[in-house]
Amino acid sequence: MLQFTGHPFIDVGLAAIAAYVGKSRIADLDTADLDQVARYIEQNYVRPPLRGHLTMAFTSNAWFAQDAYNPDKPGLAAAQRAERQTRRNEWARRHLRQWAKSGATGGAGSANARQDAANAGKEGDDPANANGATCVFTGLPAASLELSNKLAPGRIGRAQMPLLQGDEAINFFTGGVPGLPIAPEALLALQFMPMACAKVGASLLAVHADREALTLDFARSFLNKNLKDIAALQAAGEDKFPTAPRALKTLLVEELLRIERDRRNEERRNDRAASITAYSFNNGKDPKLEIYHLPLQITRFLQHVNTPTYLAIWEQIVERAWQQVRAKSGKKGAPAADATPRVNYLFEDLFTLPQGAPRFVRLYFLRVPRRAPSEEDPRRGYSPYRERDLVSWPLVALFMKEVMSMDDAYIEQIRILGDKLADYTRRQGGKRFFRQFFTEQNTSNFLNLLSKTNIAYVRLTQGRDVLFDLEGYLAVFMDGTELMRPDWRLARDLVLIRMVERLKDWIAANPDTLPEEDVQSGQAAEAVPVE
Repeated sequence: MLQFTGHPFIDVGLAAIAAYVGKSRIADLDTADLDQVARYIEQNYVRPPLRGHLTMAFTSNAWFAQDAYNPDKPGLAAAQRAERQTRRNEWARRHLRQWAKSGATGGAGSANARQDAANAGKEGDDPANANGATCVFTGLPAASLELSNKLAPGRIGRAQMPLLQGDEAINFFTGGVPGLPIAPEALLALQFMPMACAKVGASLLAVHADREALTLDFARSFLNKNLKDIAALQAAGEDKFPTAPRALKTLLVEELLRIERDRRNEERRNDRAASITAYSFNNGKDPKLEIYHLPLQITRFLQHVNTPTYLAIWEQIVERAWQQVRAKSGKKGAPAADATPRVNYLFEDLFTLPQGAPRFVRLYFLRVPRRAPSEEDPRRGYSPYRERDLVSWPLVALFMKEVMSMDDAYIEQIRILGDKLADYTRRQGGKRFFRQFFTEQNTSNFLNLLSKTNIAYVRLTQGRDVLFDLEGYLAVFMDGTELMRPDWRLARDLVLIRMVERLKDWIAANPDTLPEEDVQSGQAAEAVPVE
């Protein structure tokens, strides 16, 4: 019985196997499933486009890519082709079918798998674990046959697992013995792992979650896309594997939201959120690894915004964060170049959270524009006046709770203060107050404004109410009893969001309430605050 190991490459490979054979649990895999995957690899890894594409994962020394094993190389005699074919078949069997002898997975397996085991025995291979080693990933017995001419039996190097060292390096291996011992089942998972990765630029993207079902969902999505592309390329005789049309972070979030929509449509509402870690790697001439993480609080927020309560407004905000790409006219009557955007700036900025929450709130929820050099950046045109319909207190309250971990009492204090200030703006403060409250960046001036407004509000209500009592004032704006909170501007922006939502009709009737130059001036002051 197989199960997730905690290692992203192994787990994504196991998820790819399950997705390929149409199973929803790793534990349900049996030898017939492994045989089905092994046959796909045998038939497709040795031909374009995968023969070249997968060197990104396994280097050009992989068994299917080595020129010395290629029977189709031009100029070979028939005997040479046969000899090369035999050698490649042998290395394929060692990488893909040693599990047929181990019996670690359930099920009787296929007749083909049993025949492969018999063939291995005829060739003098010892079906038992020759060196007594244990797989470092699964705890199962390690493979018994050599996987490289330079490594001990059952041990893998960089040609089998991305980002390992070369076959003769001894550093960082237990006991100074090169390579890692691996079970045949885990080795097959490694071989199939790139099929569940997206190609993004010159790297592969593997997505691993701390919930098995979500890892399976990502693997299934990327695998299905890859299988479709491979079939189309093989039919057309093409050998260049296409890269994803989206930037890495944008692709990751877009795919997560699609998975959540499918989950909702399938009424899998009990599926819990999970943290996600994405690995962007290349194991070729210039090996590299970049790791991207979406913590639980972010994925839980994304799960909530896909519910009917928030979905409509969320989708509008997302839509206005896409890169603005103009189609370029083709030369001499050729069709225009594709204008598909690669980047969604909101998706990209999710990876700055929760640390970047103040900027995120002001930019996407309050719609304060960003000074950007690129004309493709839509955030240059954001406007709290023109886009006031996108300002949503329920969405921001969800963000405060899930992403910023604010308690319900604090969120309620922000809401009450926003309601009172909106009422004050309508009845007495007017444009001047609203503009000053929106744009003020100096701490002392803002404190004075709050004090004067509180007094004016008491007069307005004829002593029946105050903007805030001492407890509420300290909770929202103060750090202790003497110092303003370092993030007081964030608190002010949250109050403003509630105010704008309550004042949308008033703002529409007063188009000069917040001139664009005032917003830009406030933005510039915020970049270098004057204390």
